[in-house]
Amino acid sequence: MTQTERRIVAVAGGSGFIGRAIVRRLAHDPDTAVRVLTRDPQRARARFSGAAPNVEFVAADVTQGARLAEAVAGAAAIVNAAQFDNYPIENRARGLTFERVDYGGTVKLIAAARAAGAERFIYISGAAADERSAIGAFRWKGRAERAIREAGIEFTIFRPSLAYGPEDRVVNMIAKALRFAPAMPVPGDGQQRLQPLLVDDLAACVALAAGGRGRDGVYEIGGPEVMTFDALVRLVMEITRRRRPIIPIPEAALRAAGRIAEMAPGALFSREAVDFLVADNACDLSALRAEFPIALTPAREGLKYLAPA
Repeated sequence: MTQTERRIVAVAGGSGFIGRAIVRRLAHDPDTAVRVLTRDPQRARARFSGAAPNVEFVAADVTQGARLAEAVAGAAAIVNAAQFDNYPIENRARGLTFERVDYGGTVKLIAAARAAGAERFIYISGAAADERSAIGAFRWKGRAERAIREAGIEFTIFRPSLAYGPEDRVVNMIAKALRFAPAMPVPGDGQQRLQPLLVDDLAACVALAAGGRGRDGVYEIGGPEVMTFDALVRLVMEITRRRRPIIPIPEAALRAAGRIAEMAPGALFSREAVDFLVADNACDLSALRAEFPIALTPAREGLKYLAPA
């Protein structure tokens, strides 16, 4: 099958952690041409070692609507996995906010999808997305979801819990801290619930959705077991064979640190980032399991890449 005969799937944010997993999964299908929308095609291409010949890289930014229609032209399905740099810590001076990227970028990408005649729109949201939330990050994701539902185009929305993999930030940060620090700090009381999700499982579901599964549905997605943040840290300790005392960092102290960090250049931390750290991210998997034929990977199995050689 030639390039022009393949079904085109465009992936916004295809060079990010989740986006890369989605692109790699889609590229396994020889009948699919994957188009990565990225602000820096050359840099994005370098992140894919041995990228399949059915993957192309196109300059596009979800916050700049003028070029999006051209970038998605001919695409049958569009995946929005875009995240701003240093997510989830906003940098308002650079316009890197949930309102501008998650919501505004989604609205612009929907318009481009409709102009291009795309059949399906797939959005990577979040487990806590809720347009009525008092927390801005969750509220703007919820509003992005509503914009998709009202767009008049077939859609699938995934709400992942904490996604992990060899290239993620959170779990690898835990593993690195265990390597160098004498104790392991955890946010809040460490009892926030989550369902660690192997990013490859999310990518597999996205690929199925691009092919027509989950039409006009919203699906929470996480790993098969619910655990606390504290339990996740202990599991990483067990797998890496690095035991450390756990030190809870009170939420009030985290927010005070975030307030101070917001006044410094560089946007290294923020109070809104604390919302992500202490929020529950447990999922109801019943709808996902009914629609998507996939065996979700237990965290103990998925985290084996952290084990010493």
